[in-house]
Amino acid sequence: MIDSPEHRRLFDREGGRHRFTARRVRVTGVTDVLGRFVRVTVAGDELSDFASTGPADHMKVFFPDPESGILSGPEALGPGVDGIRRPDGAVFGRDFTPLHPRRDPSTGLPALDIDIFTHDAPGPAARWAMTAAAGDELILVGPRGSRRAPQGVDRIVLVVDETALPSAGRWLQDAATSTRVELVPLIGGQLDWVESYLREFGIPARVHRDGGSALYRLRQADVDDRTFVFAAGEAGTLVEIRRLLRHELGLPNYQYAVSGYWKQGEAAFDHHAPIDPDDNDDPEPSRLVAAGSRPRPDEANALGGRNR
Repeated sequence: MIDSPEHRRLFDREGGRHRFTARRVRVTGVTDVLGRFVRVTVAGDELSDFASTGPADHMKVFFPDPESGILSGPEALGPGVDGIRRPDGAVFGRDFTPLHPRRDPSTGLPALDIDIFTHDAPGPAARWAMTAAAGDELILVGPRGSRRAPQGVDRIVLVVDETALPSAGRWLQDAATSTRVELVPLIGGQLDWVESYLREFGIPARVHRDGGSALYRLRQADVDDRTFVFAAGEAGTLVEIRRLLRHELGLPNYQYAVSGYWKQGEAAFDHHAPIDPDDNDDPEPSRLVAAGSRPRPDEANALGGRNR
């Protein structure tokens, strides 16, 4: 594959940092989405300076203690101040993709949506979502910064499982109008619901339904030197995806981004961890961790799994 200054410019991803703070918000709506997600709408004055301009953005959402019902999480250092004050003791946080930041016309308050994937082994987030109601409170931290979709490419290929579909929707929205977006699902079974979910974001995407494994589907996608690939989902599954991109296809590291959202059998998975520790001498830029962004050890039991 090509690797030159001119080629790199095609894959430039505009971005920057945001005010990093904690925001307490209130639930204003709870909606079922296709029987696969619970969409929780939150609003509050503290979202007035909330910013999220990148499709791979994530914020940490803190939920009430499942036993006591007490909501504990970081606190803002002050109005307009960058930074948070961390609480003592255990907290219950998960990473989520912020969706549809807007001002709610009915209340005039800034609002956004959180899509929580429901599954057979729910953690604190999914369990909370099953009984969530208007008036409940949450604490949001982040995003710390954003990177937009590359605006100079001909095509973006999204390799995602169910937990990364909210991010896939944001990639659809952020892609340039001249960019074709295709989806290689890391999802088994019938896929009509996936297309229905993505249609809500208003931009058409081709979903590869070819038989065979995700690796086969990705090979069939014919990734060329003007295609950007974003892969996200279960970390173990992504090891072979990343090896295909990096070694078999020989893509330069600015032409793809791979992010583990969760890991089978690991409740405290840190999504900043390398996808493939045995092959991590040239990490892709999107996985570089901003200083101070890793969780403290006493938060580890509360982390693990994005959008789920």
